[in-house]
Amino acid sequence: MSPSICCRCNQEIWPRTVCCLGKKYHPHHFTCTDCGLVVDPTLFFSVKNEVVCSECYLSNHAIRCSACRIPILERGFGAMGRKWHEKCFRCVSCSKRLVSATFFEINGYLFCKSHFQELFSSRCAGCTKPIDKRAVVALSTKWHTNCFRCQNCRKKITECEFGIHKGRPICLACQFIIFIPQNMCAL
Repeated sequence: MSPSICCRCNQEIWPRTVCCLGKKYHPHHFTCTDCGLVVDPTLFFSVKNEVVCSECYLSNHAIRCSACRIPILERGFGAMGRKWHEKCFRCVSCSKRLVSATFFEINGYLFCKSHFQELFSSRCAGCTKPIDKRAVVALSTKWHTNCFRCQNCRKKITECEFGIHKGRPICLACQFIIFIPQNMCAL
């Protein structure tokens, strides 16, 4: 049996050998690549196949959470090229957990679906609530299909033709009634 040779000093190792990452070391040569201090063989990290002590790993190499900037040592979550603690992956408006929910990212901030719609969706010209699905575009604004109604009789406007009275949509029937001159009513 050939003697063990230390990968740091190329000398024979006797009486105790530290075997790690496919290499053999004298116990006093099993040191951190970053700070040079002797590392406990039961408590170290491997970075690019090199030994790193826990302090150097936490300060120099650990992936940090995009929200709290604390190293991620337990279960993490990755999205949009960034990493988060599972507990930190939340809506910035309501703190709702987003791990298994629909979410949106704006300028690095995460939003749940309802807050995204509330803050960034187009607003209906009829009811002023966010529009999240189909919309009618008319009079240089957007409307929920159910809100695009005649301002006079409140019937839903479904045809492509409609009138405008005081900047609001009216159906063709009401347009005819509104614009009949008063002196023509006696006929």
